[in-house]
Amino acid sequence: MNIKALFARLGFGQMSHGEYQANLSGLNVFFGAVLGLALTGTEKLNSWQFGVILAGLAAAVISILYISSSRNRISYSIYAIVIALIFPELIDYTLRGHDLVPDKIRPTLLVWTLMTICVEFWAREKDPSRPA
Repeated sequence: MNIKALFARLGFGQMSHGEYQANLSGLNVFFGAVLGLALTGTEKLNSWQFGVILAGLAAAVISILYISSSRNRISYSIYAIVIALIFPELIDYTLRGHDLVPDKIRPTLLVWTLMTICVEFWAREKDPSRPA
């Protein structure tokens, strides 16, 4: 028995359209909440610094959402991983500061990105509502 047949037998075959949508919705709600929690510690920042971090996080989150919404999902996957990896250093460089981004932001963005990539590239059944 090959690995594909084993996965199918265990119920890990192709995702239905509903499962795909549920995965993405769940990930986005969960990680949106975690991101809010991970921002703890930003009260030490002035309004300008906090605004720059929020703008950067918004851009990072949009790049994660584009993984599942764009024709260029491979490019956005690579871009989102790079942004997640360098986000704290990018903000520090931009604001000429040191350790301005809370330490839980990088793993939050990285895990969110990797989970979205897993869902996006997992085999899916054809969406019955879309014309062939």
